[in-house]
Amino acid sequence: MTVLVKAVAILIGGGLLAGYLGFLHPAGDSFAVFRLELALLFALAVIWTAWPRLLRWPLASLAMGIVLFHVVKGAGPDVASDYDVTLYQQNMLFNRADGGAGLLDNIARVQPDIITLQEVSQRNRAVLDELRADYPFQHLCPVGPLLGEAVLSRFPVVAGTEFCSLRDGLAGFQVTSPRGPFWVVSVHLNWPWPKGQAQQVDALLPDLQRLDGAAILAGDFNAVAWSHTLARMSQASGAKRVGPWFKSFDLPLGLPIGIDHVLSTAPNAQHAFTIEKNGSDHHGVVARLSIAAGG
Repeated sequence: MTVLVKAVAILIGGGLLAGYLGFLHPAGDSFAVFRLELALLFALAVIWTAWPRLLRWPLASLAMGIVLFHVVKGAGPDVASDYDVTLYQQNMLFNRADGGAGLLDNIARVQPDIITLQEVSQRNRAVLDELRADYPFQHLCPVGPLLGEAVLSRFPVVAGTEFCSLRDGLAGFQVTSPRGPFWVVSVHLNWPWPKGQAQQVDALLPDLQRLDGAAILAGDFNAVAWSHTLARMSQASGAKRVGPWFKSFDLPLGLPIGIDHVLSTAPNAQHAFTIEKNGSDHHGVVARLSIAAGG
């Protein structure tokens, strides 16, 4: 039994450590998804080993420190006190049963200035037409009949700035707001290793590096806030993640994880929070943002 407990503790600890090594191998980001759960399990397992107390308790304390850090990062202010732009982010779910009616309900309630969407499909694409009166500036990058990214805006688009990434993943344009121009980019990444997320990000980074000035990225990154993938996207665009580490998607067995994010180059007056799924498998994300011209 003692050997079994030690083996379990070592395996869990190895998985926890691997989650910090995404910069060495993409598998690290897969382990990082479960960092909070692994840290809690590791703390419990270590306590029950026969290792010396001088080893057990520091390791358990370190693991619980990781848990506490995540709890703190998951908290945040309820509202932004001052902001220029409201963004609504949603993975629509390509085969949703309501065709997008729930999405329209969320948008009517939030009244965003800009919208970023993923999994725009033939089944739900009619929503874009229904929103055209309020959001006349739209750009869709379809990927066959089932997938696609889109950006919608009340603000006018700077002519010629619309783009789709050569590989599926980005749709964007630059808009002109009362506070100046800024880029809006909808992001949809693959799942991490063993899926092709790292290779996809390799192909997308040049597009992000070409964004000049203020920028907002929002989407379904299929990566947690502390992942190497998000760090790469942030570094390439110069945009930082907005808001607390909230949960936005449920894995099988109901395990919630946070894989939908908003990134912005503006340094202050920023907040983001989740709202109802309303027919999708992802929660919607609302962000209140300031716009600093030139980033």
